[in-house]
Amino acid sequence: METDALLWIHDRATPALDGLFVLSNLLGLWWFCIVVVAAVTAWQLRRGERRAALAWVALGVVVWALPELIKAAVARPRPALWPALVDAPGLSFPSAHAVASAALYPVLGWMVARCCGGRTGAGYGLGVVVALFVGLGRLYLGVHWPSDVLAGWALGLVLSALGVLWLKKLSAPEPDAGV
Repeated sequence: METDALLWIHDRATPALDGLFVLSNLLGLWWFCIVVVAAVTAWQLRRGERRAALAWVALGVVVWALPELIKAAVARPRPALWPALVDAPGLSFPSAHAVASAALYPVLGWMVARCCGGRTGAGYGLGVVVALFVGLGRLYLGVHWPSDVLAGWALGLVLSALGVLWLKKLSAPEPDAGV
């Protein structure tokens, strides 16, 4: 069934979609995610928000390490149904691109909207759209099975929800000590 789904997607390939989904690959690469986390961390530090910066570093470390640990435990090979447009070494389950995009971009969207006085739900939603784009790209490019991407999205969304909760807690006013 997963093979059929990937072949169905591949049958609809076009040069324009090839270019679009090669771009989606960039958004989930480890080095690109490191740049995102480092930039947000630096921005938080510049604003004097050390605990929020630490939260971003922690989220980045978990987003990198957790999929790698699961991949080592599951050891599922990647699909090899057609020549890949991108280099995708290593194991398949879960999709680290899907985990990273579903964890980082919704939190980033939420945070930017919150800081700019916008609607945090819309910011988070925009991040989810980016995560969907990245995950669908993994299927279009043929480097992951659908269940790899679904598991990555699920794991990433849990991490993003925890990240938002953590950042909300950090920004809440301290309770009055009753002085």
